[in-house]
Amino acid sequence: MPAGELVLPTGRSRTIPGAALIVGADGALRSVALPDLRLDAQELTAYQAVGGTVGDPRGRGGGSPRRDAGPVATPQDGVLPPPGAEALDRLCGWAWKSVMAPLAAEFRGSGDFHGARPGRSRVPAVVLVPLGALGAVPWHAAWRAGGPGRRYALEDLRVSYAPSARTLCEVAGRTPPEAGASSGPALVIGDPTGDLRYAGEEAQAIHRVFYPDGTYLDADTADAAEVSARLAGLRGGVLHLACHARVDPGERHSAYLDLAGGSSLAAEELIEGAVRRIAPGLVCLAACWSNVSSRGYDEAYSLATAFLTAGAHTVLGTLWPVPDRETSLLMYMTHHYLRCEALPPGQALRRAQLWMLDPQRRVPPEMPARLAVRARHIRPANLVGWAGFTHQGW
Repeated sequence: MPAGELVLPTGRSRTIPGAALIVGADGALRSVALPDLRLDAQELTAYQAVGGTVGDPRGRGGGSPRRDAGPVATPQDGVLPPPGAEALDRLCGWAWKSVMAPLAAEFRGSGDFHGARPGRSRVPAVVLVPLGALGAVPWHAAWRAGGPGRRYALEDLRVSYAPSARTLCEVAGRTPPEAGASSGPALVIGDPTGDLRYAGEEAQAIHRVFYPDGTYLDADTADAAEVSARLAGLRGGVLHLACHARVDPGERHSAYLDLAGGSSLAAEELIEGAVRRIAPGLVCLAACWSNVSSRGYDEAYSLATAFLTAGAHTVLGTLWPVPDRETSLLMYMTHHYLRCEALPPGQALRRAQLWMLDPQRRVPPEMPARLAVRARHIRPANLVGWAGFTHQGW
C-alpha cells in the first residue's frame, strides 16, 4: 500500500447519513461518521438535476459533450455563469461541510513525505474512493470561507482518486513517469479534429518545451490506427491528449476520444482490443468528460479508468466539459511542475491548480507568449475553469 490514507466516503442511502472508511498507510482501519453526507442532500440533487456544469454525460440537454465549453464567465462580466456553475459552487460548499472538513480534521498534523522534498511543509495525502453518485463530486474543490476569500480542500490535502481500492493497489506497483526528465518516451496529440484552437497551442507548447524528443501528432496524423500503434512504445512514458471526448449512452462502446479523419478510440478498446496492456507512466486526458462514464460513476468504463485498467500508472481526467482556454494553461503548468520541479503527477496537477487560484501567479519564463497573455485573465473563483481535473492512480 503506498504512503498516505485511503478514504472510502459513502452515502448509505438517500436518507441515512454516510460515513468514511479510512485505511491508513500501515493498514489500520478506522471509520469517521459523516452525518451531513446524504444522497438526498439538496446541493447534490440540484447538481444532478442540471447534469453537471455544462450538460449531462448521458446526453441530457442534447448533443455530445465537447472540450470547448467556452470561456468561463462570471457575474462581474455582466453575464450569467455557464449552466450549472452556480449548482457546482453550492455543491462544493456542501462537499466541505459534509466530508472534507471532518477528513481535514482527522488528518491534521499527519502529513506524509510521499514525493516531498526536504524542507517543504508536509501536506497529508489522501486517496478518495467515492462510491456511486459521489464520484461526480470534485472533492478537492470543496471550499469554505477563509480570510478575504475562500480556502479549498486542495490547499490542506493532497487529494487523489481511485475507482476502487483494488485498482489503487494494482497501479501502485507500476512504472511511474520519470519526473524531471524530458528524454523519456512521450506522445503528444494536439487538436486532431482541427477545431480546438487553444488545444492545439497547448499541445504544441507542451511538446516543444517539455518533450522535444517525443512524438507529436495532429489533425494530419493522429488517426485511431496511428495513435493505437504509438501507444505500444510508451512504457513508463507520457501520453498527452488535447482533443474532444464524448460519452454516448446505451452503447457497448460508450466513451470515446475523437481523433483525426473522423476516427475515434473507445474506452473499451483500450482493454479489449489490440492496444490493451499499454503501460504509460502518465496519461493526461485534456478532454471533456474523460473521467465520466455513461454506465454509472464508480468502477465504470470512463476513459480515465480504462487507461488505468489497460496498464497506466497515473491518469489525469475531467469531470465535465472543460473550457478550452483555461485548460490550456492548467495543462501547461502541470507539465511545468512535473518537468521543471520534478513533482509526481498528482502533486504537479495540484500545484497547477493552486497556481490558477493565485491572483499573484508568476508566469514561467519559458511559457509561450500566447499562453502568458491568457494567464493574466484567469479568474480564480471560477471552479469550472480549474476544478474539473482529477488525479487517478499514484
